[in-house]
Amino acid sequence: MEPEVDQKHPPPQHQVFINFRGDQLRNNFISHLVKALKGHGINVFIDTYEQKGKDIKNLFKRIEESRLALAVFSTRYTESTWCLEELVNIKNRVDLGTLEVLPIFYKVPTASVKQLVGEFGDHFRRRECEYRHEQPKIERWKKALECVTGKLGFTMDEKRYYESLDSFKNAYICVYLLIKLCSYFK
Repeated sequence: MEPEVDQKHPPPQHQVFINFRGDQLRNNFISHLVKALKGHGINVFIDTYEQKGKDIKNLFKRIEESRLALAVFSTRYTESTWCLEELVNIKNRVDLGTLEVLPIFYKVPTASVKQLVGEFGDHFRRRECEYRHEQPKIERWKKALECVTGKLGFTMDEKRYYESLDSFKNAYICVYLLIKLCSYFK
């Protein structure tokens, strides 16, 4: 028997939206992760898929089209106001119950992210200084960070993951995440 398609709630265009600091992760961990997920039939969206020249707010639409968001925190994550704005949008969708979020702490201690300390916190304080006249924006960023980092997620900062070649360790991490994500979509 064929499953019925719910016409009122079509399936999301993107099953997984990945929120990450592009300069730092796009050509290593994220590229391996995307390849592994797509290889298992999971539809993924990252910002490089957005048509050039389009309003960057289109990324918020991509978040709305997704079932799951991966927030990949790294040491330089808070350098990007767009990472933080995407995270606010992700938090809002989570609050509405229309999106699940999975935090991944990639080579950054979870405490640094949760307590805004270390290099992660230093970058955040620079954003606070830059936007000191926009306190509501800063508070939204803090609340989004608090919300998302309060979820159970993955920590990828243990030395044993990083003692071998980058491609091997990234593949190992991707396989681990893939197993977890595939169980989510069953």
